[in-house]
Amino acid sequence: MMGIRDLLHETWTSILANKGRSFLTILGIIIGIASVIAMTSLVGGMRNMLIGELGFNQARIIQISAPIPLNDKDLETIQAGLPGYEAMAGIGFSYTTVTTTTEQEGYMLLGVTQNYFEVTDTKVSSGRGFTDDDLRQSARVVIIGRGVNHDVFGDESAPSIGSTLYLGSNQEAYTVIGIVSGDPLTGAYSQIYTPMNTLQDRITGWYGFDTVFGLVAEGYDIDEVLERTISFLAKYQGVEEDMIFAYSMKELIDQLNLMMTAFSAVLTMIASISLFVGGIGIMNMMLTSVSERTREIGLRRSLGARTSDITQQFLAESVSLCLAGGFFGLIFGFLGALLVAAAVGMFIPEAQFSAAIGIESVVIAVIVCVTIGLAFGYYPARRAAKLDPVDSLRYQ
Repeated sequence: MMGIRDLLHETWTSILANKGRSFLTILGIIIGIASVIAMTSLVGGMRNMLIGELGFNQARIIQISAPIPLNDKDLETIQAGLPGYEAMAGIGFSYTTVTTTTEQEGYMLLGVTQNYFEVTDTKVSSGRGFTDDDLRQSARVVIIGRGVNHDVFGDESAPSIGSTLYLGSNQEAYTVIGIVSGDPLTGAYSQIYTPMNTLQDRITGWYGFDTVFGLVAEGYDIDEVLERTISFLAKYQGVEEDMIFAYSMKELIDQLNLMMTAFSAVLTMIASISLFVGGIGIMNMMLTSVSERTREIGLRRSLGARTSDITQQFLAESVSLCLAGGFFGLIFGFLGALLVAAAVGMFIPEAQFSAAIGIESVVIAVIVCVTIGLAFGYYPARRAAKLDPVDSLRYQ
């Protein structure tokens, strides 16, 4: 019976005997593993970036729209009648233009309640948020996204706090009191915020919230709170439940995760084609090796080597080739993902994109390599083991 040390020595000797052919054989495995690792790392990084940009509170938010617009009093009634909400904030939508030194740019204008930024976990990176006085006085103040700051003042980080924006066709002056963080992938990047009372009193004349954001308190089941909210509002407004539009941001995050997982699976399947091709290359090399070493196999069989010994030797060579390809594939895959992430950061620095490299990728790569080695090496190994010793010794 062949020992482990002997098996490893024979495997290493056989691979090194044909260095060039061995390298070309594992090249397909290297490309396949590198492609899969790079794809999964980049997709994972994209998922982390998108979910990270949504904010910590987003998974606990329920977004609500009713046929009869809700107001501040309604929010108090809902919170009193529906335990489970930590806070509620309302917003109103409008559209405005901003006059710059050269032209007019159009932007979404959101009127928000004082606690909107806290409820939605929207960060005011510089300046301040809205105060009760701002809402009570319908103050002409705005908080802008970094994209607006770039368009109007020439740079995302321009010191625009205290500057004036001229909104609408009448070019009414508003003072910038804050800047919201966020990259181009988020809506906050190119939006303008003003106190809800300011939007209602000075711009739209429409009183009521277009949308309400409810922050579910920790410890409550979001789906249950969502169902109770729909039922409560339907009775409160005397309408059918299907007229209440409400969904949780958890559903959006779950859908995003599902979409990114499916996207990753598709890319992995495409990249895996090269793994299949590499596996065929492994089988081809092993069959060639069997033909070239027929006399060696016959000699070993005549000296007492069992069928299982021959099978193990050729399987060990096949798996070793795949593991070698997987090792270098992991290295090149991780390097490729890091280079792509660095390139994205260079051209879109505000994206804050990085590759998500996890230990599970290494484990999966090892399992895939061993599986390919066994699957594509089994037939050549069995073919070698079944050779007749006498015929093998006569083989020229």
